[in-house]
Amino acid sequence: MVCWQGMGKKRGMALNSQGFDFDKATAELVPLRDFIDFVNAQVGVYMDCLSSFRGNTVRIERQVARVNRPRPGMKDGHPVMIMESFEDPSQPDAIHHRIIAASDFLKANRDGGFSHRQICWSIIVFMFAYWDEEIRPQIAKIREIEPNDLKVDTLGDLRILRKSIVHNKGILTQADHAKLKELGDLVQPEKRIALSHDDMQKLFARIKKAIAVLLLEKTKGFPGAPDLSEIASVAIQNAGPPYGDD
Repeated sequence: MVCWQGMGKKRGMALNSQGFDFDKATAELVPLRDFIDFVNAQVGVYMDCLSSFRGNTVRIERQVARVNRPRPGMKDGHPVMIMESFEDPSQPDAIHHRIIAASDFLKANRDGGFSHRQICWSIIVFMFAYWDEEIRPQIAKIREIEPNDLKVDTLGDLRILRKSIVHNKGILTQADHAKLKELGDLVQPEKRIALSHDDMQKLFARIKKAIAVLLLEKTKGFPGAPDLSEIASVAIQNAGPPYGDD
């Protein structure tokens, strides 16, 4: 875990003498903290969705069991249909959003099912868009480089996954899979991108580690600097100036 606090105006002159630009490093903390907060928010949304999927699954499983309970003259169960509505479905004039077989509903909402896959895809596309359109240009401006010159392997892999999701129905081609540098073990070539729960946790962890590496890339070799290979996650705390405001 790396925790980097916001620095005040008085800074370590020894590091300045080694060519470390504290003004730029401190300025980068703001957008990078925003991105880490954004990623953490996506983790929360993802976990909430899984809880909802599981809750709905249990509720429908119980309902199916109740409807299909043995009755006189009934030899086998029969298909159970579910009606979903944005309105109160118990009202006679409610407009139903869809009518679906309970078995299809349960299949779609299981771990790795259609709903789970859609959430994973949405988060991947959303995280890359926020990085590429908001955070990356801010960091590039601080570093006085072009946005395309700021390269982060894990986030570059997100771009490839996003391309497959948006433009190829989620199918990752062999050529695109070969371009992956950090996330290749989570997906398979010529197959639909379908991340398991464990895969999504690895994805979130690797994105945050990539930001930690970006934060610390200029401190390599400094006494006490973390070993980049041992970073598991990152937290950027806005703790205020530790040396006062003057």
